[in-house]
Order: sequence, then C-alpha cells, then structure tokens
Amino acid sequence: MSNSNDTVKNILAPYRKRIDDLDKDLVDMLVKRFKIIAEVSEIKEKYSIPAILPDRVDEVRNRAANMAEAKGLDYQFVHDLYTMMIDYACKLEDKLMSEK
Repeated sequence: MSNSNDTVKNILAPYRKRIDDLDKDLVDMLVKRFKIIAEVSEIKEKYSIPAILPDRVDEVRNRAANMAEAKGLDYQFVHDLYTMMIDYACKLEDKLMSEK
C-alpha cells in the first residue's frame, strides 16, 4: 500500500508543484488587488463616495464571469467567486473608511 502511495505521489508531484506555484501567484494577485482597494477606500472617504457602488459591483462580476466563460470556465463559478471577493472588498472598504 505504501509503495502505491509513493508511486501516486511521484506521478502527481510535478502537477502538484505547478498547482502550488499557481496558488502562490493567485494569492499574490489577491494581495495586490486588495492593496488597490485600500487605496480606493481613501479616495472614497475623501470624496464621500459610498463603499458599495452596485453598478460597479455588477460590472466587475459580470465582466470576469464573461471572460472566464469565453475561456472555457464555468460562468456561475467565477460569478460566485467574484461575489465573495467583492463582498469582502466592500467590507474592507467600510472598515478602512470607518477607521479614519
């Protein structure tokens, strides 16, 4: 049994490495995205712009889902993923704006 587990690990190792590398890139991109959101929160605070702009939320979410679908990814999955990211971004903006 242990030999077969080792064999599976060896077979999958290069794929797991590629996935791990992509996960690092994804996290790095999320960090960059949320740093920009922090900058935007300062601008919104300065000009009394609400954290949540429903038209922009819909635009970002739908654009990403449409791009994903055009590349063969599931529209609803990406739509849901962006819903979670945007919800978090709006909460972050609210938090940052209320701390000022």
